[in-house]
Amino acid sequence: MKLENRIAIITGGGRGIGRSTALAFAKEGADIVLAARTDTEINAVAKEVAQLGRRALAIKTDIQLKTDVDAMVAQTLDTFGKVDILVNNAGVAIHNPIPKIREEDWDLTMAVNLKGVFLGTQAVFSHMCEQKYGHIVNVSSVSGKFGHVNGGAYCASKFAVVGFTETTNNEGRPHGVKASVVCPGPVDTKMRRDN
Repeated sequence: MKLENRIAIITGGGRGIGRSTALAFAKEGADIVLAARTDTEINAVAKEVAQLGRRALAIKTDIQLKTDVDAMVAQTLDTFGKVDILVNNAGVAIHNPIPKIREEDWDLTMAVNLKGVFLGTQAVFSHMCEQKYGHIVNVSSVSGKFGHVNGGAYCASKFAVVGFTETTNNEGRPHGVKASVVCPGPVDTKMRRDN
């Protein structure tokens, strides 16, 4: 198995892309830490991971809050002793034309889609550098490569994730830490259907 005994944290792991990633990683031999605000969802996915014969830990986490993210990573290290992979997947999508973007929607989009990526990366980065291995995967969007109508806040946040990933990769490379970005197009998820 390609990910045998790797420890992977997946934010937004309770549904959609996060859930699918967790199950795919577990099938490849990884043990999974699921982080999200909705504990019922991550607990359900943790059971699915366990049914695949892998260890799973569900940690209720608000990725907008440094204290939550740091505590989640600390609990992961206490439980598993290492973090090999971080998938910064949690996100929100609020679409409005520029004149109608509410400041609180802009702030929420940046806090979840960008600050959450930063906080997660920052929380694992030193540990990964010390162990001379790690892979951080940031989920951006095709909207992080091409702007679209009504996507001002969302596109700005996802473009920023692409740039932050490049910087993370450049800083991590000398220490054996990689950072990658994936930019999926539309995916049939609850978030997509709700928008």
